[in-house]
Amino acid sequence: MIFKSQPIRWFRLIFLGSLIAGCLIFCHSQIFAAMSKEEILSRYEQIIVKTNQMNVYGYDLQEVTFKLKTMTQILLDNKLDKAERLLSEIERNLKVIEAKGPESMHRERRLAWLEVYSDLIQQMAIFIVLGLILLRFSFIKESLMSGAPSWRSIWKIIFAISFVSIFSASFGLIRYGKSAWSFVDLQVIWVGISGLIGGIWVGLIVGLANSLFRLIVIPQFGIYFMLPFFAGLISALFYHLQRRRPMGLVYLLVAGYFVGFLHSICVYIPIYHYLPGWTFLFAIAFLSIIEGGIIFIFFVLSRQMLLEDRRKETERQLFRTRLQFLRAQINPHFLFNTLNTIAAICGEENARRARELIIQLSTLFRRLSKGEGDFVLLKDEFDYIDAYLNIEKARFGDRLQIEKDIRLSENGLATQVPILVLQPIVENAVKHGISRKAEGGILTIKAEEMETNVVIEIRDTGIGMDEATRLTLFQDQEAAPLESEEHAGIALSNIRERMEKLFGDQFEIFVESVPGQGTNVKIIFPRSED
Repeated sequence: MIFKSQPIRWFRLIFLGSLIAGCLIFCHSQIFAAMSKEEILSRYEQIIVKTNQMNVYGYDLQEVTFKLKTMTQILLDNKLDKAERLLSEIERNLKVIEAKGPESMHRERRLAWLEVYSDLIQQMAIFIVLGLILLRFSFIKESLMSGAPSWRSIWKIIFAISFVSIFSASFGLIRYGKSAWSFVDLQVIWVGISGLIGGIWVGLIVGLANSLFRLIVIPQFGIYFMLPFFAGLISALFYHLQRRRPMGLVYLLVAGYFVGFLHSICVYIPIYHYLPGWTFLFAIAFLSIIEGGIIFIFFVLSRQMLLEDRRKETERQLFRTRLQFLRAQINPHFLFNTLNTIAAICGEENARRARELIIQLSTLFRRLSKGEGDFVLLKDEFDYIDAYLNIEKARFGDRLQIEKDIRLSENGLATQVPILVLQPIVENAVKHGISRKAEGGILTIKAEEMETNVVIEIRDTGIGMDEATRLTLFQDQEAAPLESEEHAGIALSNIRERMEKLFGDQFEIFVESVPGQGTNVKIIFPRSED
């Protein structure tokens, strides 16, 4: 019995000893912990005092203020180990600030802000370049102007803006190893633009693509990676509310602000405990206005550029219409007169002369059949005038005398000019000047070079015109009868418009006329140097 009870006694002794030891260890740990917390609080108070004495708030590049606020929350949570590590870090930061001195820290702070602004300028430059590239695509233009892209255009918009937005984020990755998504976020801006351009499917798919990109690049970034998706959703809803019409400026401004507001909320809400109330509100408003303003300005400038393109296209169409009008002027009326002349010559049994006129007529109409946008060498334009005058000479006989003095170099004759640039002037001289004079007159064509310019004068001794008529020659006229003086004004106005498009301010045209004595037209334009 003695041996049987011995193990039980030993077990009781071991259990009692363990219990006592555990109680002692617990009490010791509580006493140690209490002492450690008191020490930590004492160090915390000392750091607060030192921070106030150093007045580091104006140049706190080490984020001491932010760390002290974080320290308060850690102490409330009773995380002593973490508090001790953070206190040691703050002490090291204060030593760095103390060693560098206030002046040096102020300078570093200014440099830090300078870097922020330079990054903003860099991002704006990237945004402008990418925006100009996008506006070169017809499907983007179509969507901006009509507000209702086709399904084929929708997929093109998705691909284009997804590429552009992800490409924008790559600049931050290349430079810092992570994207700078905490301030102006080009990804969010492009996603917002995509929804406003293409609608709900474009906004959602582009937003989702950018969210997946963020998730792959920085998986630990938290819920922030979903920001592009929500930005695309918001912009797409604004597009949907407008019912597929081009959005007004106020609507675009509000939509852009909401996208920027969403971004600013995601950035600043997690740290609002550590910011003064006014600073928090200002930060949200500032970021919202910047990003919303960028989206708004993109649409305003885009529409202005597209309207300007449309205006230029309208001008080109008008230009072509006027050139067609000139050709129509020559075709029926001139053809009728020429055929009558040829018929008269055939009646006189002058087959050779009739054959020459038919060849000249075919030369004229072959030249007229050239493309609307063609340019010709000045030499070819003179050949064309020769063919025209040969026909007119056969028609008017001795009543039309022609004098030519062409003194141009090879470069001068090789200068390119718009087709039908001299013929209307010559035709006006014959039709409205010499033909209306009973005895006829002399048509003089003179061409020479003055320095680097070609100077061409076309002079007739016809009936001339008064000053009032001369002043109206370059005014825009409505369609006028072919035989009227207003019609001559249309031809000269057309010539000036086409030559100014080619030579700009280097082209000049002068008209002088004396009633009963004739008219002189002089044009000056640069000579070809090739």
